[in-house]
Formats: sequence, structure tokens, C-alpha cells
Amino acid sequence: MIFVVAVWILLLSCRNSAITKKLKGSDSLVITFNAPNSDSVINTVSTTETKAIQKLARFLDGKPSDKKDCGFDGNMLFFKAGIQVMPVVFKYSKTDCRQFTYDLDNTVMKTGMSNEAADFLKSLAEGKNWY
Repeated sequence: MIFVVAVWILLLSCRNSAITKKLKGSDSLVITFNAPNSDSVINTVSTTETKAIQKLARFLDGKPSDKKDCGFDGNMLFFKAGIQVMPVVFKYSKTDCRQFTYDLDNTVMKTGMSNEAADFLKSLAEGKNWY
């Protein structure tokens, strides 16, 4: 029984996804929000709060999405020691097309966005800074 529990704990600790590994140690994050159907930035949020950065990084680890041509509502830029680790494009405003798009090891990835992630991004766009 102890062996089974030990193996289970080991498997859970190894569960880190490629995106989690890539963003590990990110120490700052800049999020830009665009005007609808535009490249014009209407709001920017930045943070160095580890809790907020980790929360947003976890949101990226969703199920793969096959939606195309969703457009975008903004970008997230993750940094470590002043160097950009990874940019992420997101769409949260259209319920049937919520997703994150990013490049992971030269492969374009699209993952679905949870309602929690969409609500969190919406609140940030509205100027609410809760984590």
C-alpha cells in the first residue's frame, strides 16, 4: 500500500506540462487588452505578483482547441529576469470561441479557455485587480 501511494505521489509531481515548465520562474507579466476587432491597445495590466502570474500560467494548460479564426482580445507577455519567455494571444469575449494561442517549441498551440479564466481576464480588463 505504501508503495502505491509513493508511486501515485511521484506521478502527480511529474505531471508538469510543457507549458508549465516553460513558464516556471516567470517573474513578471504584461497583459494588453485590445479594442474590439482592432490592434489598438485600450488597457494594459502588469504584475510581478507570483500568485497572479502562476494563476494565469495554469489557465494556459487547458484542453487543445480546434477553433479557427476566433480573433483576439489581447496578449499576455511572460518575462523572466527582464527577458520575454513567451507571448500568448487570447480571446475571452466570445463564449463559443474562448481560447489561448501560443508557440511552444516551434508548434502553434491552441487551448480552450475555462469560464474562470475568461472571468478573470474580463475583470482585469475592467480594472479589477484581484487574484
